[in-house]
Amino acid sequence: MGKMNKIFLVALGLAGGTVVGTGISAFITVLGIVTRIMDLSMTQRYVYVYKNIILLGSLISCFLYMFEFNIMVSPSLLIIVGLFMGIFVGMIASALAETLDVFPFASTYIGISRWIYLWIIVLILGKIVGSLVYWTVPGFY
Repeated sequence: MGKMNKIFLVALGLAGGTVVGTGISAFITVLGIVTRIMDLSMTQRYVYVYKNIILLGSLISCFLYMFEFNIMVSPSLLIIVGLFMGIFVGMIASALAETLDVFPFASTYIGISRWIYLWIIVLILGKIVGSLVYWTVPGFY
């Protein structure tokens, strides 16, 4: 592979990463997840800590994806990390649903507004079962 091809691939990778990173940042900003967490926990004065932790998490994530290496940790630590990752994904999904007003509109349109809590519980259980199947059945990941 020629030198120009390598330079082109590096530039393309950086441009793609910039676009994806900007999109994710905009997505999290529009949903207001960080501000909602700060409001609920009454920690608005630590906004710089939130910024630094989000930046550090992004950099560590990029590093882990770029340079595949194994970290030997105990199963109990994996359970804790998985719990926090699940909470984060659940918060993003809930914020997106709240932002788009999916549940109230759909429940009114379908006529099940009386049973909305069951609908949400079924969605949560479906997410849990899907995650368990994905991580425990070989070939899904």
